[in-house]
Amino acid sequence: MRRIIPISTLTIILFVSVMIGCSKDPASKPSSPADKIQPVTVKVEQVRPQPISKVYETTGDIVATKKVTLGATIDGPIVFCPWHEGDWVQAGQKVVEIDRPLYREDVASARAALSVARAKLEDLKAGARPQEIAQAKETVKKLTEAVAFAGRDQERIEQLVERGGLPGEAVEKAKVTLVDLKSQLASAEQRLDMLESGPTKTAVAIQEALVQEAEGKLKWAQVKVAEGTIIAPFTGIVSKVYVAPGDLAGPKSPLIELLDPSSFLLRFTMPEAIAGAHALDPKTLCDSCPVLVTLDAYPGKTYRAKIARVYPEIDRQTRHRIVEAKILEKVNLASGMFSRIKVTVQNVPDALSVPTDAVITTLSGDQAVVIVKEGKAVRVKVSTGIVQGDRAQILSGIQPGDQVIVLGQKTVKDGASVKIVDGGKSAPGEGNQEGGTSSEEKVPAQKGGGQL
Repeated sequence: MRRIIPISTLTIILFVSVMIGCSKDPASKPSSPADKIQPVTVKVEQVRPQPISKVYETTGDIVATKKVTLGATIDGPIVFCPWHEGDWVQAGQKVVEIDRPLYREDVASARAALSVARAKLEDLKAGARPQEIAQAKETVKKLTEAVAFAGRDQERIEQLVERGGLPGEAVEKAKVTLVDLKSQLASAEQRLDMLESGPTKTAVAIQEALVQEAEGKLKWAQVKVAEGTIIAPFTGIVSKVYVAPGDLAGPKSPLIELLDPSSFLLRFTMPEAIAGAHALDPKTLCDSCPVLVTLDAYPGKTYRAKIARVYPEIDRQTRHRIVEAKILEKVNLASGMFSRIKVTVQNVPDALSVPTDAVITTLSGDQAVVIVKEGKAVRVKVSTGIVQGDRAQILSGIQPGDQVIVLGQKTVKDGASVKIVDGGKSAPGEGNQEGGTSSEEKVPAQKGGGQL
């Protein structure tokens, strides 16, 4: 059975067909797909070598490397300690005194013994006085006469005994008297000879040894007294006081702490990866790798510093290395001041770099940039190095003079036609042979870019 189309429906279809046919321009031709694709407008930057730096940021403290805590070696009451924190003391100045009367008495006794020993030595070296020699001569003369008289008396007694005028015992007595007088004469002559010839070398050496012994005892007594007087080893500031007059000090107990303000250094730590990879040797570190310091005590000011010391050992728990730097400008520092530090650990004077936004990360995880080559967008794989502020160092993949797309690179397709606006943009520092502006990389570096 045939389906019959209503006349009204057929009329509408014919009308629409006529209207469509009338609206077409007989002279127009169908356009090709190529005529519909327009070049993508992009901005580029021409790659030029420029300096770039790697900067490590950390915090640190001001410390005094020359600091000492003076302690006691003896016990006793404190009789002198007028200091307070912040006072200045001079090198060699008495800072603390511990009272020990017994030690002072030992010094007085030893000093007296030394005086006696020295007097005896001087008297011995001076020899006999003329009066002593004259007296000795007179004694010898008298004894000589006595011996002569005793000899004549003995002869007379012997004659009387022979005649029977005296008993035999008288002769014996006369002989004893003569022998005794001769002995006294020999002793007197020997003493006279000693007085005239002076002391022997042995006697002088013995007395000199006695003097040295007395001097040693005096020094020992003085050392014991000196242990009670604490002297400042250098000129500095009193940082801590542990005792006051009247306190009882004991051996090894701390008394007072001194520090030298000229020894203030900035102490901080650096991770093993940086401190080991970059030779932070203060002997070879140049001015092109500076240390910049800001102190909370002086807001808005930045000071230059230079690495003075790198500790040889790495902390086994934190894997960090201690570094010390000397602030070059004059500034009033105090121990414990908090500081913020920027250390330039690497400089590349002629690096190829692009804006970080120009670096994109592909779905495979590679990094790439898009360059313009013969009017086409060409994506090239690159490897990055130092990130310096808003710029990233390109280690491989591009050459000087390449035009890198810096705006539109995330939407343009590989191989697409592009239109460059503003005739291309040069890298910062172009035309400056010594390098352009430089900002600082914050370690660890963060690589920018989107994904395709």
